[in-house]
Amino acid sequence: MGLDNRDYLRDESRRYSGGFSGGGGGGGGGMSASPAPACQKLLIVTVVVFLGQIFLTGSPSLEEIQAKKDRQIAKLQRQYQQYGDNNIAYQIQDLERTSVEQLARNQPKRSIVQDWLQLDTSKVLSGQIWRLLTCAFCHDRDDLTHILFNMLFLWWFGRTLESMYGSREFLWFYLTAALAASLAYVVLDLATGDWIPMIGASGAVMAVTMLFAVHFPRQIIYLFFVIPVEIRWIVVFYVVYDLHPVLLQLSGDPSASGVAHAAHLGGLAFGYFYAKNPFRLDPAMDRLRIWWKSKRRGLRVVGTTVPAESRRSGKLAEQMDAILKKIGEQGEESLTAAERKTLERASRELRKRRD
Repeated sequence: MGLDNRDYLRDESRRYSGGFSGGGGGGGGGMSASPAPACQKLLIVTVVVFLGQIFLTGSPSLEEIQAKKDRQIAKLQRQYQQYGDNNIAYQIQDLERTSVEQLARNQPKRSIVQDWLQLDTSKVLSGQIWRLLTCAFCHDRDDLTHILFNMLFLWWFGRTLESMYGSREFLWFYLTAALAASLAYVVLDLATGDWIPMIGASGAVMAVTMLFAVHFPRQIIYLFFVIPVEIRWIVVFYVVYDLHPVLLQLSGDPSASGVAHAAHLGGLAFGYFYAKNPFRLDPAMDRLRIWWKSKRRGLRVVGTTVPAESRRSGKLAEQMDAILKKIGEQGEESLTAAERKTLERASRELRKRRD
């Protein structure tokens, strides 16, 4: 009996095997998606990491194999105590009789890049907090559909959102969504004690999908590239699909689906929270950066009154939200001449900020 068990690693590749194999209309909601530098950079970084996962490999040490063996035996013992299945008992006996050297002969090469970037709750708690973010750039190197559909969803929906929010804001949104997804996964790990490493961008991609669905709820997505469905119903399905196994895990039923459902829910929740609240991440990050630099230099940061330009930007943002909601519900042809002028003015403002 080998140790190369998918329960050692949770990813999101199986979520797409059930039929959500893509959809047209990802350009979105009646608005044309402009070239999206942030989306392009995220795609490039993810592909580079994926290639690193494939080519930078090594053999696991005997100590690592022994640790995996101990973890699998402990997991099987918990399952046996819960179910009393004799087949599980035989698996435990078989694994205990197998030496580490025998197991080592059957071990595939491990990805060095993935070992350093994947989310492992035990290692995060020991101080390797970068894993909360870097795991979103790793994918199952044995399943090309995992990275393919994550990046397709990012490209379909992300370009429109980036044109709406600006490249810097969208980039911060994506990275923060990845953190939120990882934290949700860690919380479930701590609650259940089932510490299985996790990889995949689906948590962040689900946040992107949720944000798009809030703005354009009636946007048609073609399941299997054939069946037309409004994106809001796809998001509802995702919520139910991911919530059920998480509830089972919390009730004590060990989940062996190989899917990081908690990470998906974390991303969906963050996307909805972001869509329904007026805060923006880029200004907050600028203030944090200024505060940090000032603190290092021993300076004191004081508040100032909000300039008129910022107040005008806030009013324009509110008008944009109302117009985008109208486009999502009634289509672009429903806009009045004044609303179209507001869109043009907002577009000019975004170009100025990027420049």
